[in-house]
Amino acid sequence: MNIKTIGSTLISNNKIVASIWFGLVILALLNAYNSHSFNNFIIFRQSFFHLQNETNLYLEYVTQYWDHYYYSPSFAALVMPFTLLPIGVSMFAWGIFDAGVLYYAIRQLPINNKKQNFILLFSANEMMNASSNLQSNGIMAATIILSFVYLIKQKEARSSLMILLGFFVKLYSITGLAFFFFSQQKKRFILSFLIWLAVLVLLPLIFTSPGFLVQSYKDWIAALSLKSNFDVTVSMYHNMVDITLQGMIKRIFNLPMLNKWFVILPALVLFGAQYLFYKHFNNPIYRLYILCSVLLFIIVFNTGSESPTYIIGVPAICLWYVVQEKTKWINALFVVAIFFSSFSYSDIFTPWVRTHIMMPYALKALGCFIIWVVIAVQIYTRQFLKINLEKELL
Repeated sequence: MNIKTIGSTLISNNKIVASIWFGLVILALLNAYNSHSFNNFIIFRQSFFHLQNETNLYLEYVTQYWDHYYYSPSFAALVMPFTLLPIGVSMFAWGIFDAGVLYYAIRQLPINNKKQNFILLFSANEMMNASSNLQSNGIMAATIILSFVYLIKQKEARSSLMILLGFFVKLYSITGLAFFFFSQQKKRFILSFLIWLAVLVLLPLIFTSPGFLVQSYKDWIAALSLKSNFDVTVSMYHNMVDITLQGMIKRIFNLPMLNKWFVILPALVLFGAQYLFYKHFNNPIYRLYILCSVLLFIIVFNTGSESPTYIIGVPAICLWYVVQEKTKWINALFVVAIFFSSFSYSDIFTPWVRTHIMMPYALKALGCFIIWVVIAVQIYTRQFLKINLEKELL
């Protein structure tokens, strides 16, 4: 059996793909459990008890965990189900849930089953990386993808809920509003958004008092402000944060004080210009390009991006690739993008290469940036009109 036949078998078999996806996640979770490397989950879990006991969510609790809680009071309420089981069991439940919702989201994309399997297979390594840190990046990717999927299915209430669920975990999920222009029922979307906003803001009242909740939101805003300044400072000295375009520029050209807005503002203009083709808002390929562009923008230009955050960007690279008409140029771009975005920090390189070349210069961001630029060019040149929809989607 040759490589092509093996690849075809993998892409066609949902059970094998699911086994690889969740198998790698479980391996990562076992390693995290054995090495007691699940501090992030302890932070999530303890946040509920702090909410319930009305102790400041954003203080430093050195006897419980290291680092700080930076998520919303609503998130502290949402993690309540994961406090009902022993820490070891709930840790595994959280990791599988984080990977499971992203698996579900990719399965909902409006492309055929083989293309979904391709995305899952080529994102599995990055999902394993994200799972080993027991953060919430799979959930973040899923909420953005599902906000898109539900909106194009004219399920505005579900779409707005996904955006807000993500927002109350990490703020950048609000980028799901970029899909608003694809809504066929914009008034319903806005109304649903406001209703869900009120529900999620007030959700912690099930477990705490109004006065403490108001103070917690004030503390959250203050904590986020401090974290933003902290991230900028730490990125000058720490290779594992600010893995972005601006981080790459800072390190390659030795510009530690580079203002992030010199990079982000031009990027926002280039991103906004992608909406000039409003006559094609109903084109399925154009919509998928925008989805990919949003997911990649979050990674490439967000100073909070770390290696585990790339589970948001890698599925976007894969989605972009599966809807392309395959040429040597497209194949080469995909290989380069996946190489940098998913494997540049992996064990396929020697420790010296990783620690002296890939990490110090934030080269993990390079692949996502290249594809983001390619997508922008493809939209500006209306390349999406040339793609055979039946062939590439069905």
